[in-house]
Amino acid sequence: MSLAAGTKLGPYEIFTPIGAGGMGDVYRAHDSRLNRDVAIKVAAQKFSERFEREAKVIASLNHPNICHLYDVGPNYLVMELVEGETLAARIKEGAIPLEEALAIAKQIADAIEAAHEKGITHRDLKPGNVMLNPNGMVKVLDFGLAKVGGTPTTDPEHSPTMSLGMTEAGVILGTAGYMSPEQARGKDVDRRADVWAFGVVLYEMLTGKRLFQGETVADTLAAVLAREPDLNLVPAKVRPLLKMCLEKDPQKRLRHIGDVMALVDASGVGLPPASTVSIPRARRWLWAALGVAGLVVAGSALAYWAPWRGRRNSHDGVG
Repeated sequence: MSLAAGTKLGPYEIFTPIGAGGMGDVYRAHDSRLNRDVAIKVAAQKFSERFEREAKVIASLNHPNICHLYDVGPNYLVMELVEGETLAARIKEGAIPLEEALAIAKQIADAIEAAHEKGITHRDLKPGNVMLNPNGMVKVLDFGLAKVGGTPTTDPEHSPTMSLGMTEAGVILGTAGYMSPEQARGKDVDRRADVWAFGVVLYEMLTGKRLFQGETVADTLAAVLAREPDLNLVPAKVRPLLKMCLEKDPQKRLRHIGDVMALVDASGVGLPPASTVSIPRARRWLWAALGVAGLVVAGSALAYWAPWRGRRNSHDGVG
């Protein structure tokens, strides 16, 4: 049930709905204690003790390129409210020039590296989980918030994030087109899965095209497992980097995302300042930034989590 404006959740007053998904809604709200606006994601069920414990670990992430988790209620998360647009929306406008793409990629890599240093694997890095701030700042969102996959969609544009409330091998976690091969097989994953997803996202930025997709989620997963990436569409200078990120065998893949930008520098591609990342004024709006790292909802109930979409916006949402 949606919450009306003026509803109170502890010290937070609900203002307006921002997004909706299979297991809850996202609202813009106001924190009366600190006099700031926040994003609140309200789940359909109460969180488990395990979820709350892991949320505290996620809240320890303090990095300028990671959306902050402020608070956890019995069935809601309080997060930083981020202004801007998603990387998915930016890519819909067309391929991103090399220097701008690398400026974005560097900040994504920095955010993921900070999470990895805390022992946190994102597992669902994709353009819809990256926000571009009008000032050139990149914010990575939704660090593994448990999204339990139900029936696969037949629309590759809106392929759901799929996961289960436990992190053992044998379950599929992630979004089909950005999953590493080991994820697609339901195997246990580590930070190398994020390196793979980073490569897929960088390819998409540079080409404006999805690297892996099919008519169904199953077709997309099959492409991830069987098809070798064609790197001919990307600039030659970044092909060695993408090849190392997109090795299907994780043993051969680049192991540390912190090495990504060093490889770019070694290729002779200069890195521009973050301020080169721009968002047209007409495309600026507020999104609820679901900046949660590695949250897992314990329990056996399965539910379908569709990608978050703002009710007032038509492009891909967060999650």
